Amino acid sequence: MSLTSPKFWIAALAFVVGLGVLYAGARAARDAQGRAAFAQMMTVFQHPRCVNCHRSDLPRVRDDARNHIPRVLPGEDGSGKGGMRCVICHRDQNNEFSRIPGAPDWKMPPYLMSLDGLDPVDICDNLKDRSINGNRSLKEVIAHLRKDHLVQWAWKPGSGRTPPPISYHAFLRYAEAWAKADAPCPSG
Repeated sequence: MSLTSPKFWIAALAFVVGLGVLYAGARAARDAQGRAAFAQMMTVFQHPRCVNCHRSDLPRVRDDARNHIPRVLPGEDGSGKGGMRCVICHRDQNNEFSRIPGAPDWKMPPYLMSLDGLDPVDICDNLKDRSINGNRSLKEVIAHLRKDHLVQWAWKPGSGRTPPPISYHAFLRYAEAWAKADAPCPSG
């Protein structure tokens, strides 16, 4: 069959169309896997261990999101404002006697990283938005989830607080699967 033959060009076109269909099917499957992984991540992001601090107002405490007493403001660096610095009460580890939680570098995240009141689509978009996520690439977001002491603390919150519903290692596996699938967001 020569390059000038109509049969050649029909076969070539069929081949290219077939590749496109295969690619679209693979992409759809990868997106579905990524969305399923993100749905599992949402069970953590919407849990009190995350939402109590990732707020647009004042921090909350306990599983029922009570107001933090004393009333504190995060301040410029998230570590408290004025004389109400987080380290006055929160140390590098949980204090089981006083029931005050603790982890290294205890502080609140920036207001832009608030999770309260956001739906899964917004949370997904914000995780990928460098102007909101601390100027992190997707790879750096996953590294943050893997290495940050406050993220890790959520699974060892001390007495009277429940950890997220999936294990920390499962959460990291889902986060990595979501990123590997090009971080698709739920369809809104």
